[in-house]
Amino acid sequence: MTLQDVRIAVIGAGVSGLATASELLAHGASDVVVLEASHPGSGSSGRSVGMVETQYVAAPDIEVRAFGRRYYDAVERDHGLSFVHGGYLRLASSAQDLESYALSVQRQQDAGVTDAVVLSPEEIVARWPHLVVADRVGGLYGPSDGYIDGHEFCTLATRLVKERGGRVLLNSRVTQAEQKAEGSWLLHTATGTVEADIVVNAGGPWAGVVGDLLGCPVPLEPQLHGALTVELGRPIAEPLPFVMDYVPGSGQTGVYFRSERPDQLIAGLHTEEPIFDAVSPDIALGRVSEAFVDELSGLLAERLNDCDDAGIGRSWTGIYPMTPDQRPIVGAHPNARTVICALGTGGNGIQLAPAVGRMAAEAALGTSDRTFSDAVDWSPNRFAAARTERV
Repeated sequence: MTLQDVRIAVIGAGVSGLATASELLAHGASDVVVLEASHPGSGSSGRSVGMVETQYVAAPDIEVRAFGRRYYDAVERDHGLSFVHGGYLRLASSAQDLESYALSVQRQQDAGVTDAVVLSPEEIVARWPHLVVADRVGGLYGPSDGYIDGHEFCTLATRLVKERGGRVLLNSRVTQAEQKAEGSWLLHTATGTVEADIVVNAGGPWAGVVGDLLGCPVPLEPQLHGALTVELGRPIAEPLPFVMDYVPGSGQTGVYFRSERPDQLIAGLHTEEPIFDAVSPDIALGRVSEAFVDELSGLLAERLNDCDDAGIGRSWTGIYPMTPDQRPIVGAHPNARTVICALGTGGNGIQLAPAVGRMAAEAALGTSDRTFSDAVDWSPNRFAAARTERV
């Protein structure tokens, strides 16, 4: 069987599924179909605040995010994606944070990101007078970072997949999956049955459900998160970058916010650890809770000057598909080598989707040369190994 004969079905038309389909087509696959339960970006991809940044410390985290930023830079340049390069500022709470941030700058340079800098509190306030950082020791700033609109990207990526010869079937939720004797898969959907030699599970919050249908379970904990708009009484002359008052691995929730317009901020609470109760991926999404508003409002008041007349505008919720170790699960599933995982990006789906798509495509096509270093361990096998060690 040649590459042109392989039939590949990607389940999910969120950012990870569409990035995977695009990579498959770019690497020579000719029969690629995306099965989407609703419409592109209808899940959490379309509800994301769209962070694209490289301000992490661990080299593998920087490696995959630098790849993602170059990816979106290319889509912006070649296809007109709206990529707002408003900058990204991760605040530091301790001298240890600052030491880590200095190391991050070096590692980002190694990954081709040359403009990241560590700023002192005085330098932060000089650039953005509305920020309050008297209780912070500085920050890690990436001037070229920014955000995209997840729904816009999914719409654009769907068009590109079709133009490259792929298919995207909407309103086609997979309800049953069975493997034939010769190894191919029959995927039964609301609009018909699709046969595939390889299936990619890019179901986002529903990836656990999809994994069970395929007999390839994954350790996924969907967790509910939210965001809202802050309506300012007076416009801010100097737009705020994407400010993140959270350090990965801290075990706590942190506040983030950025300028959307001179008179409006987008804000939310963020953590990359599964510290909340899991929810059903089919949970009704809507406005955030009053407790969320109270917590966020208190944290914002500590970080912003001259915003006493600000009010809360609209709000919305989405789902973080979390894994036990806060890393995505990408690659062939141990139960079936023809099932490729492309899931578990937590609250980083937008920025990690390009790397997920590339890695999933390489696994599906059996590519011998990997794009990413061995330090990027997203293999599904890591959980099977952990279970064996416990036994």
